[in-house]
Amino acid sequence: MIRSVFILITLMSLPVFSQSEIKIPVLKTDNVLDYDKEFEKLIEETKIVDQDIVFDEELVKRRIDSLNKITPLNLVYNKTVLQHIKFYLFQRKKQVGKLLALSDYYFPIFEQYLDKNNLPLELKYLPIIESSLNPTARSYAGAVGLWQFMYLTGKEYGLRINSYLDERKDVYKSTQAACDYLYKAYKVFNDWDLAISSYNAGRRNITKAIRRSGGIFNYWELRPFLPKETRNYIPSFIAALYVMNFAEEHGISKSSEILFKTHEVDSIHLNRPLKISHLAHVLQIDIDLLEELNPMYRNKLIPFLNSEKFPIILPHNKAGVFLINEDSIYHQITSMELIEKTKYPAFTDLEKIRYKVIKGDYLGKIAKKYMCSTSDIMLWNDLKSHKIKVGQTLNIYRTVK
Repeated sequence: MIRSVFILITLMSLPVFSQSEIKIPVLKTDNVLDYDKEFEKLIEETKIVDQDIVFDEELVKRRIDSLNKITPLNLVYNKTVLQHIKFYLFQRKKQVGKLLALSDYYFPIFEQYLDKNNLPLELKYLPIIESSLNPTARSYAGAVGLWQFMYLTGKEYGLRINSYLDERKDVYKSTQAACDYLYKAYKVFNDWDLAISSYNAGRRNITKAIRRSGGIFNYWELRPFLPKETRNYIPSFIAALYVMNFAEEHGISKSSEILFKTHEVDSIHLNRPLKISHLAHVLQIDIDLLEELNPMYRNKLIPFLNSEKFPIILPHNKAGVFLINEDSIYHQITSMELIEKTKYPAFTDLEKIRYKVIKGDYLGKIAKKYMCSTSDIMLWNDLKSHKIKVGQTLNIYRTVK
C-alpha cells in the first residue's frame, strides 16, 4: 500500500524533540513568501466531467485510439489491455485515487526530464506499474525506487549506493538514469514497445526472445517468447496510461489527501553534515514528512564533502526561512549534536572490479579475497547457484573512501 507521502496536515505540529535542554530559536520570517501567495488562485474551478453510467468497451477503445494519434508510442486496444484496465478501475479504485494525487508531485518532474532527453512524455506512466509512485518501493528481486533499478543497473547508470546514499530513491537522479536507459534501448530496438519491454526484462532477454521467435520484432507477435511478467508489461502500461487520463470519467476522483506539488518544494544545498531529525526540529517540520521528501538519504543522515554539497528538499514555505536563518540554524544543530554526542560515519563509495575466474577459484575464496560475502557476489552477478567456471568474469564491488 502506498504510504501517504507529503501530507501537510501535521506540518506545523509540535516539535519532534522533547529534550528540555533544547530550545527552538526564534527564526526570522520569510516575507518574500507573501509575494508568492499573491499569485495563488483563491478558488480552484471544479472540473465537470461526464461519468460513464455503464462500462462502455467501445468508448474505451475510441479513447485509446484518440490517445494513440498524438503519441509516438503504439497504444493498442485489445482484450488483454481491456482486462488490465478493468483491474485498475474495479479492483484498484482507491489506489488509482492516490496515484492521481501523487502524480501532481511526480509527473512534472518526470516530464521535465523526458522533455530534456527528447523522449515521449507518455513514458512518465512507467513508474505507475513499476512502483505505484512510491520512492521507497523495493521488489522481491531487490529493485528499488520509483523506477525500480536493480543494484547493478543502478550502478551502471551512475546512481550511487553507499553508506549515506541510495540514489535509486532520488526522484531526479533516478529519472535521469531511466531516461538514459530508455534512450539507449530505443536506439537498439528502434521500437518503443520493445524498448519499454526491455525496461522490465532487460535488453538481453528481449534479444533472446527475438532470436527464439525467428526474428520477430513486433511485441504482440513476440509475446509468447517473452518472460511471463513481460508478456503483461505493455498491456499494463497502456492500461495505466488510459486510467490516469480517464479515471474521472469512470467515477474515480483524486485522493483528498493534501500533497505537495512540485512548485511547493525547494532544494537547499547544505554546508555541513546533519541529521534530518535535527533540521526538522529547528524548522518545526514533521520528521516523517521531511524524511519522505528526502528518501535518498540512508540512515536519515545528510553527508558533506569538500568537493560536493548535498541538497535537502524542503517545503517551499520553509526554504526561505532556512536561507534567512542559516547561520543560527547550524549553530542550534551543533548544540543538539553535542547533547546527543552525534557522530557521522565516513562517506564511502564503491568501486567496481572485473574479476576473471581462474583455476582453483570458488565463491568463498573470492569473497574472502575481497572481504565480502558469497551472497553479495551472487547478487552482483545475478548468479542462481554457487557454480562458476574458469574464464568467467565477475563483478566485484568494494568500499573506497
